[in-house]
Amino acid sequence: MATVDHQKFYKDLDAKNFKSVYFLYGDEPYLLNQCVNRFKYAVLNESTVDFNYALFYAGDADVNQIKDTVETLPVFTSHRLVIVKNAESFKDSELQELESVISNPVDSTVFVLFADKVDKRKKVIKTIFDHATCVEFKKPYENQVPQWISHICKGINLKITTDAIHRLHRLVGNNLTELENQIFKIQDYIGERQQIELTDVNTVVSVSREESVFDFTKALGQKDRVKALEQLVSLMDQGQNEISIVSLVARHMRLLLTVRSGMDQGIGGAKLASLANVPSYYIESYCDQARIWPVKKIEEALIVLHETDKALKSSPLSSHIWLENLVLKSCSL
Repeated sequence: MATVDHQKFYKDLDAKNFKSVYFLYGDEPYLLNQCVNRFKYAVLNESTVDFNYALFYAGDADVNQIKDTVETLPVFTSHRLVIVKNAESFKDSELQELESVISNPVDSTVFVLFADKVDKRKKVIKTIFDHATCVEFKKPYENQVPQWISHICKGINLKITTDAIHRLHRLVGNNLTELENQIFKIQDYIGERQQIELTDVNTVVSVSREESVFDFTKALGQKDRVKALEQLVSLMDQGQNEISIVSLVARHMRLLLTVRSGMDQGIGGAKLASLANVPSYYIESYCDQARIWPVKKIEEALIVLHETDKALKSSPLSSHIWLENLVLKSCSL
C-alpha cells in the first residue's frame, strides 16, 4: 500500500471508501485523535456501534484478543472497526502475532493502528508500510498555525479577529490540542458572543510560561546573557522540563540558521518568512537576531546544545549547572 496525504484520506473516509488496514502516525496528537471519530462516523452504524467497535491500547491489551477481535465478523452491519492506539509500544514479537491480519486483512474489518513514533528499520514496521494505507500527521509549521486557529474556531461557530489569532499563536505556539483547549475556555468566557477579540485572549489565556519561553529564546538570540539567565530561572521555577528547554533552544537556533542563510543569499520579507516556516509578522524579529549570528557561530551553538543534551541525560542532578553553562557559552560565542 502507499502513503497518502491526509486530505485524500479524509475525502475517502467521507465517501465511505475505506481500506481494510490503516497505519496512522506522527507527532500531532490533535489530528490523530480526531481520526478516531472520523473512522467511527464513516465505518459504523449508530444503532450497532456497541457490537462492532473495539478500542485497544498497545502494551496493555492482549495481542491475541486484538487478533481475535479483528477476525470476528460484524453484527447486523457490513464492517467492524478495531482501533489500536500507541502501537509503538508493541514488542516485536507482538507485532509479529498481528502480521497475519495485516498482510492478509479481513475484508469485513477496518483495522487501524495509531502510533506517535515509528522506527522504519524494523521488519514488522516495513510489513505494515507494505500492506497498510499509511497517513502521517505532522505538527503544523508556524506559518500554518493561524489557519488552524481559524479552522478550530469555525468548527464551533466562532469568529476570531486577526490580532486575537496572532496573540493566541504567540502564547500557545503550534500545539493544536492546547490551542483547542484555550479556545474552548475563551468560548466559555465570552458566553453568547460569537467573536473572539484580542482582549478576550489576553484575559483568558495564561501568559506566564509562554511569555517566559518566548523571552528566553529571544534573549539568547540577542546574546543578552543577563536576561537569558533570568528567564531560565523563571522557566525552571515554573517546572519546565530541562530537556524541553534544550529542545526549545535548538529549534530556535535552527530557525536562526535558516534565516541567516537566507539573508546571506539576499532573501527577505515574505519569501524569507516562507523559507523559515514562520509567520511574516515575526520575521523582522528573527532577522534582527540572525544579524548577530554568523552561520559558523550558530553551528557552534548547536554543538554546545548537543553536548548539553548528553550531559543532562547522563547527569540530571546537575541540570541547572548544565543549563547555565549553555546560556553562558551561547552568549559568548
